[in-house]
Amino acid sequence: MKKSMRIFTVVLLLVGLPAAVFAGGGSEAAGGEKTEVIKFSSPVAPDHANTLGANLFAENVGKESGGRIKVEVFPANQLGDVKDVIEYLMTGSVHMYIGGTAETSLFQSEWGVMDCPYLFRDYDHLIKAANSDIIKEISAKMDKSRGVKILRADLYYGARHLTTRTKPIKSPADMKGLLIRAPDQPVYLEAVRAMGATPTPVAFSDLYMSLKQGVVDGQENPIPTIYTYKYYEAQKYLMLTGHMLRVNVIGAASGWYNGLPADLRGIIEKNLGTMIDYSNKLTLKQETDMLEELKKLGMEVVQPDVEAFRAAAKDVPKAFIKEWGADTAARIAAIK
Repeated sequence: MKKSMRIFTVVLLLVGLPAAVFAGGGSEAAGGEKTEVIKFSSPVAPDHANTLGANLFAENVGKESGGRIKVEVFPANQLGDVKDVIEYLMTGSVHMYIGGTAETSLFQSEWGVMDCPYLFRDYDHLIKAANSDIIKEISAKMDKSRGVKILRADLYYGARHLTTRTKPIKSPADMKGLLIRAPDQPVYLEAVRAMGATPTPVAFSDLYMSLKQGVVDGQENPIPTIYTYKYYEAQKYLMLTGHMLRVNVIGAASGWYNGLPADLRGIIEKNLGTMIDYSNKLTLKQETDMLEELKKLGMEVVQPDVEAFRAAAKDVPKAFIKEWGADTAARIAAIK
């Protein structure tokens, strides 16, 4: 019943969108050719670095293609949540999407490894892993089994940190008895549990009020999310655990993408590189700038015992051997 209601709600949302959203075709380009209209879904807000990058991509592709491509960016899950949008890609009604590896893992389970806590040493390691042969292997499986082609897997989303309302956290021992909100995805729930707290799924749209009302004691998210969504109004302490370094992927409907002329695919791929470079640099800058803003807004920034948290989370990959494969996490950890 719950799934049926969710689908019904998404359908109602889509009905309210302009008819062009799910219509094929489009107008003609300057040279008389048909304009390829690309529906590009972003799960994050219009002012998020990932969406701003998508807008830059749309502008550049339109110019470089001479109007042969028109990219329409739909931010903030306007076309449905990431899971729904991937299903739409599989039917061809949406062309491209930005989405988390956790949601993408619902269709190809190995993607979940990219959300493993403390798997990545730093940003450079994360980006190398996202462009590695290991990820290319996972992408190829999804292309073959689901008809979804992952074009890029290195769109930086941020380092996830912990916040709490009533007390600072220095080590996993301090987490005992706390209800910490986590996305309702197995790897996130397992990570919070390993760190010593009780993981409590709360929909992202409900998180702010849950924090304000004390339904949960804390949450974990990247600094730009904590700042933009004003969690500082309900949370006093920010622990720089850096327990996950996260990327989003950019995927396309394989049948549609493979059917594009080679020159248009080239324009798309070139400008995805520009988009990612722009968005990643902006996110890295925001992580630094917004941390300082959070301090000014009254959050107390705590340097926890990261090594203790890392040790607590070391066995998380063992819980996902069936989903990720026996040595996938180890292979990624070994990337230099």
